[in-house]
Amino acid sequence: MAVVKNSVALVNLLLEKNIAVWRAGSFLVEGRQMSLLEWSIHLGHDEITTILKRSVKHREKIQMLKTMNCKKLEEIETPMQAFVAKIQFKIGAGGFSCVYVGLMKDGSEVAVKRILVQSEDETVENEKEIMSLIGANSPFIVKYRHFQRDDTFMYLIVDLCEETLRELVHACSIEHLQQESPRIIREILSGLEFLHGKGILHRDLKPSNVLVDIEGRMKLADFGISRTVNHEETTVETDAKGTRGWMPPEVIEAIVKKEKSRFKKKSDVHVAGMIAFYVLTKGEHPFGSELDRMKNILEDNPVNLEKLGDHEARRFVSWLISRKIDDRPHADEALRDSLFSNTTTNTANN
Repeated sequence: MAVVKNSVALVNLLLEKNIAVWRAGSFLVEGRQMSLLEWSIHLGHDEITTILKRSVKHREKIQMLKTMNCKKLEEIETPMQAFVAKIQFKIGAGGFSCVYVGLMKDGSEVAVKRILVQSEDETVENEKEIMSLIGANSPFIVKYRHFQRDDTFMYLIVDLCEETLRELVHACSIEHLQQESPRIIREILSGLEFLHGKGILHRDLKPSNVLVDIEGRMKLADFGISRTVNHEETTVETDAKGTRGWMPPEVIEAIVKKEKSRFKKKSDVHVAGMIAFYVLTKGEHPFGSELDRMKNILEDNPVNLEKLGDHEARRFVSWLISRKIDDRPHADEALRDSLFSNTTTNTANN
């Protein structure tokens, strides 16, 4: 009772001490698994709910941003309340782009990806188109908020998340990861199931393209090289692209042969299997070191598979990373596996 009465103070204390509440996972309340945010909603604690929907990791940047003079935004038609492209607000970078924190006029916290015009026009326009196609919200896909461009930059705006799956895996103990892995893997596959149901192939799954929101939920992101297939089609023939070490064998084979790759929904599933292994083993890769990884994927040589001590988990990962594409499951088939029989998916909306 004392905890309930002083819960607002307790949550504020956790946040003041920079406790990563989104890494806590869920806990059992009245017979069901709940995140801290779901628990606060369940109890009707509106004040806690409001607090928990704000970023912890980027809190100082957000507070600093609120004090900045953003009069330039008032001169253009934009849903942004505050955004300043300065290093103190930067949360990521890559190639010709940088990512900054921002605030929408409705008060929501967002990530603003700023890309130099003409550097990655095709990729950015493709991502904008894919995110528009996604349309209805999935709790396991990062939420697209707005797109804008001027003479120098393009701006892709999505809801702010706390960290990447890569950062989460490096920060947590292997015991915690193994406890939470069925939920984590299920949420990644649920994101794939949603995309594939809309005819969208991700094509660049990897731990840094899976984001973790303030509730600890996995969200698929970065659709720059994603492609679509028509309902009557199963394959898209396209340039062989992806991230080294996180490509299915059929894409690597196309690169070796200098051919177009034939990418299917099950191609994404192969990479999801590698990510599942990565989570279960705290950062290991089923196909070995970075130097040998591409060769081992191509030759169906998962040298590290025996490191996965749990027989059920090893069977599941082996299924997803099958060399023959027809031997792999679709995402919805994988989700029906016994590995997830005792897990519930966190589907509460932000």
